[in-house]
Formats: sequence, structure tokens, C-alpha cells
Amino acid sequence: MEQRLSPHLASAPDVADAVIEGIGYPDHHGWIPWVWAALVRARDVPEELDETDEDYVAHVITLVALGYFYERFHDIYAGTEGDDELMIEVLGTDRPFITDIDVARYCERHGCASLEDVETGHGLLQEATTNRRVEMKFRLRELLGDGRLFTSLVVAGRPEPDPEFDEDGNVIETAPAGDPLAENAFDDHFAEVTSDLSGAGAYEWLTR
Repeated sequence: MEQRLSPHLASAPDVADAVIEGIGYPDHHGWIPWVWAALVRARDVPEELDETDEDYVAHVITLVALGYFYERFHDIYAGTEGDDELMIEVLGTDRPFITDIDVARYCERHGCASLEDVETGHGLLQEATTNRRVEMKFRLRELLGDGRLFTSLVVAGRPEPDPEFDEDGNVIETAPAGDPLAENAFDDHFAEVTSDLSGAGAYEWLTR
């Protein structure tokens, strides 16, 4: 399925693409744009990512944390230890990316410190994003509920089914499932996903 950015993320496509492309598991069904839209509805993030906004760096770190959270969930869901190293590249010298100095100032305000890579922007970004990832997990549980959040994460990792063809070899078009950014976009899968005990370990990680 073609990835659809929320209209809010479309205002900073380079950063949004860096997050989506930097996570270690494919986001087949647009979980990142979907969950960002949920945060917009809750007024946790702004209508648009504005490079001149004084909180722009914080919003970019939140976006990175969502990708980091998605990746970590799928490590647990796949039954692997995974690599907790942040691979999402949003550091740069010019907007829309954020700089080492931006991250250092964010960490100073929020009390983050890297014990391993104190002098590097990447080390500070890793620490800031790790902390924000934990905060996002609890905030998304509060906004969406455990079952809906778990369902969305599982379904987003599933590839699109192979297309079906008619007797003439033409692809059978299916009707759109609805607004992919709507709060209930994943709800049709709720019963099936939450009743599958193979995901119990990931659900326990999510809800603790």
C-alpha cells in the first residue's frame, strides 16, 4: 500500500520520510502517519510541523520516538532481542533536520544525558528518543486504549495481500477501506488480533 502521510507530516516530508525509512520493520499500513494524526487530534502536536516553531525540535524528537517505539514493539513481537541502537537519521546542518546543538539544548531542558556518548549529537539523540519513546507508549495507551494500540501495531506490520485477478487477468479492484488516518482505521482487525495468543509477550511488554 502506498504510504500516505498525514497532512500535518506532509509539511515536513524529508523528516517524516527519514523516520519511516529508518525503522527496522516495514510500516505497511501507515502506522506512523495514523498515530501522528491521533496526537494532532489530542492537540499534543501542532497542525503542521513548522520549522520556525520554538518547539520544532521537540516535535521532531517525538516523531522519531514513534518510529523507535514501532521498531521496538516489532522486535518483541517477532521474539527477538533486536538492536536498541537508534538508526533513524534526522541530524543535519539545516532545517528541516535538527542539529547537534538543537539536541543538546533539548536534553538540557529535559534532563537527558548520554552516559556513553556524551559529546556526540547521536548519543544525546539516542538518550532523548529513548526517554520520549517510553513517554509515548504511555500516552498512546491513554489516548487509544491498549487493545486498539496493540491491534494497530500488529496490523501495520503485515504486508498487503497479493492482488486477485479476474478471468481476463485484470486486477480486481477493492473498495477503499475508509480514511486510513481515522481513529478506527484498524478496528476491523481488533477481535482477530487480540484473541491470538501468539502475541501475548508483545502485549505484556506494551501494557507494563
